[in-house]
Amino acid sequence: MNENMSQLDGSTSGAKKVITVVIVVLLALGFGYYLFKISPQPTTSGGYNAALSVPKSPQPISAPLEFNSNNDHFTGNVNAKNVFVEFGDMQCPACAAYEPVLKQVATQFTDTVFVFRYFPLVQIHKNAVEAALAAEAAGAQGKYWEMRELLFQKQADWEGLAEPLEVFAEYARQVGASNTDQFKSNITSKKYLSPIQKNSDEAYALNLQGTPSIFFNGHPLKTGQDIASLKKEAEAFLNK
Repeated sequence: MNENMSQLDGSTSGAKKVITVVIVVLLALGFGYYLFKISPQPTTSGGYNAALSVPKSPQPISAPLEFNSNNDHFTGNVNAKNVFVEFGDMQCPACAAYEPVLKQVATQFTDTVFVFRYFPLVQIHKNAVEAALAAEAAGAQGKYWEMRELLFQKQADWEGLAEPLEVFAEYARQVGASNTDQFKSNITSKKYLSPIQKNSDEAYALNLQGTPSIFFNGHPLKTGQDIASLKKEAEAFLNK
């Protein structure tokens, strides 16, 4: 999908450092196309990531599933003519770096609703599923988007933790999800794993190779370096 990709090979930990450096360099040079790519060698073991199943032979689909306001996390006009979908990973540095651009979609794109769906890269991001569960747990208290934004902003502080639960609980309090016991229970019980699994299954059915992966009205887009370049590419698929 993208012109410049970062991918893993060999040692996962060492490659992650290389990828992070590559992304920073690309951003510094002004290149807008980057993708955090799935490792060809799954390394996940234990923890919350182990609760997320990775389909061996998913039934292929050609476009994201239809927007459903009852199930999807979205911003913008629910009745918009155009649908922008991001598949992202809460622990993905590229997703965090690209967030300021995607935050503008619902307001800068013509008559467009922005939809976020999960694609945790469990092969390389040990806290990806727990972070997604944290976003969902905050969402149960009406603070989904606030928590999602803070998780991206603070990503460097929690991505390497052996167990980030207490840190996530503090973030939840900061954004106004004040029932800490409920928040933590919803994570440890994996209460909201089902929608994360559903999104992940969809991503594999689409044969997505990394994050962020973005679509406009069912058509894949490159991750342009700013909102203007993204809008220009999307114009060909605009429903007026």
